[in-house]
This record gives sequence, C-alpha cells and structure tokens, in this order.
Amino acid sequence: MKDALFQMDALAGQLRAAADLAAGSASLQGFSFGLPPAPQSWRFSPNSIVAMLRANLNLRSAVFRHAVRLMICLTIAGMIAHATNWSRSYWIPMTVVILLRPDFAATFSRGLLRIAGTIVGLIVATVQIHFLPPTLAVRATMIGICVFLLRWLGPANYDFFVVGVTAAIVLLISLTGVAPKTLIQARAIDTLIGGALALSAYALWPTREPVDAALADMLAAYREYFRAVAQRYLGSAMDEALLSRARLAARLARSNLEASIERLAAEPSADTNQIELVCSMIASPHRFANATMALEAGETKNSAVPASPEAQQFVADVQTTLLGLESVLHGRETGPTEMPDLRNDFRLLLKANDPYFHSHSLEAVEADTIVNSLNTLGEQILRWRDQPHAHN
Repeated sequence: MKDALFQMDALAGQLRAAADLAAGSASLQGFSFGLPPAPQSWRFSPNSIVAMLRANLNLRSAVFRHAVRLMICLTIAGMIAHATNWSRSYWIPMTVVILLRPDFAATFSRGLLRIAGTIVGLIVATVQIHFLPPTLAVRATMIGICVFLLRWLGPANYDFFVVGVTAAIVLLISLTGVAPKTLIQARAIDTLIGGALALSAYALWPTREPVDAALADMLAAYREYFRAVAQRYLGSAMDEALLSRARLAARLARSNLEASIERLAAEPSADTNQIELVCSMIASPHRFANATMALEAGETKNSAVPASPEAQQFVADVQTTLLGLESVLHGRETGPTEMPDLRNDFRLLLKANDPYFHSHSLEAVEADTIVNSLNTLGEQILRWRDQPHAHN
C-alpha cells in the first residue's frame, strides 16, 4: 500500500510537470492552489532580456565571443573597404555578416557555397550579357528567370540561391548604365575577400563545446544558485552579492547550453533523435531554475528562524543530486541507486514542523517542482549517457 501511494505521488508530480510545460509556464502550481504569484522583477523573470544580456556581457559567453568575433571582422572589412575605395566595396562587410555564424557547419558550408555560388552566378550573368541582345525586354526576362530559379531551387540548396541572387543583382544594376564588367569584377573580388575573412576568423577562434559539458556547467551553476537561495530558508543571512553573482552565472550557463545545442543542430551529422533528447533535457533544469527563482523572490518571515532537520536534509540532497548528475555528464559512473530519494525527502519535509515548507505553501509547491524536475532530468541524463554518440 505504501509503495502504491509513493508511486501515485511521483506520478502526480510528473503530471503537474507535464501541465506546466504544456501551458508554456515554468510555475503554474501556485495558481492551482489559489496562491498569489511571487513578486517578480527583471532579475527574477526567467525570460528577462535585460538579465540575460547582463549575464552574457563577458568572454565566458559563447554568444558574446561570437559578437566580438563578428565585430572584429566587420571592423577589418570596413577598413579594407575604406582603404581600397573599390567599386561597391560595401560587399566585403556584407559578405562577412552573411557568412560568419556561431557554429562551424553553418559558417564553412555557407561560406564555401556562397563563394562558389557567387562565381557561378557571375559566369551566368557574363554569358547572358555577352551572348544575348542587350535590350530591356531580354534583360527583364533573364532577371525574371533568375528570380524564379532562386525562389524555386533556393530553399532546397543555398548554392542555387546564391547563383540566382548574384546573376539577378548584376543584371539589375547593369540596367542603370553601369558597365557589367566592372560589376562582375567588383562582386567577385569583394566576395572572395569577405569570405576569406569570415572563414579565417572562425578557424582562428572557433566556438565548439560538447553539449554534455555545457549541460554539466549549467547544473553546476544552478547548484550554486540554489545553495545561495536556500540559505535564507536555513536560517542564515543571505549574501546579496554572492546571490547576484550566482544568478548571473546561472543565466550565462543557460545561454551557453542553448548556443551549444544550436551548434549541434546545425552540424551535418546531427542525429534527429539526439537533438530531440537534448531539447527534452533542457526543459527540466529550466523548471528547476524557475522554481529556485520563485523561492528567491518569495518573502521569508525571519532569516533567524531555525530550519527543520528535514529542510536541511532536503537542501543537502538536492545539491547532492545535482552534483551526481554533473558527474554522469563528465563521464563518471553514477547509477540511479546512488542518488538521494528526493520524493521521500519532500514527503518528510511536508510532515515536519518547518516554518516555510508546509502543505500548500508557495515554498512547498516550488519544492515539489524541484523534486520532479530533478527526478525527470536524472532519467534523461542516464538515457543520454547510454547513447554511443552522446559525447559530440
């Protein structure tokens, strides 16, 4: 009977998690109990643009590193364009912006396809200009054919798109009276310079980080953030500076993981099942982080109120669980039997005489979210570890 009740309790937690995710909210539980929402500000909002931007303004951020790389390349491209004063030299920085991407596959595949497609497109335009009558009707017809081809074949193959765009641009500008030879030379030279600059920049400063390492880093940051928040519920004074650093580190780790997943999805050899598993894995830690934010935003009655032994055990086991999942992601063997029983810890916590974690309190609701999010994440990480291609 006890085992059945335990399984029903765990199932109820999973159903609540499914309801949260289906509704697109990380914390709907408070409304189900009729509780007022926790006070929110840009610091506590999980999707705050200001907070995410602030967290990523350093070189530990993959997004910030790409922004710096792009800025340097654009500066060099602009200097080259200004110094040479070639015809339509703005094509050099434009090529850099189009080609340089955060991931390896998109940068090099698009880069090589764009360079090759531009050359082929220039050859097509040259043939049309030299071997067809230079009348307006003929040029307009050829432009229409190029646009039709790029709209028809372009979505399927970027090379065809570039060929059509390049030929159409040369033909369009030639209608203004500019010599086609000048256009073709400028387009070829500027594209080659911009493409070489973008590819060289990525080769010199690549951005490649395995998803499992990025996820482990995020769990480590979440563990530190949870530990900082939990201090107020354990009767200790909260260090606001430490809490602010931990919150920023958690946001930074989250954005790094999302960038790593985007790069993985863009790789030509990416497996669809692997991508789906990774995407499902990030939902659980995000729910954990949102619940921790709600605990931080909640009002505590008195920081000097001593915590119950059950609350201390719950906080310690949450951190132990996160540490164990980090170990799994780093390749160290850890089985599910070695993890603390968070569901049982939560049940004991509700029965304890704790000043915060009592039945239907906001803290208890968020603690329940923490339990089922970590239990779900543990199962997903173990499945990820068992895949032969997990470490990309």
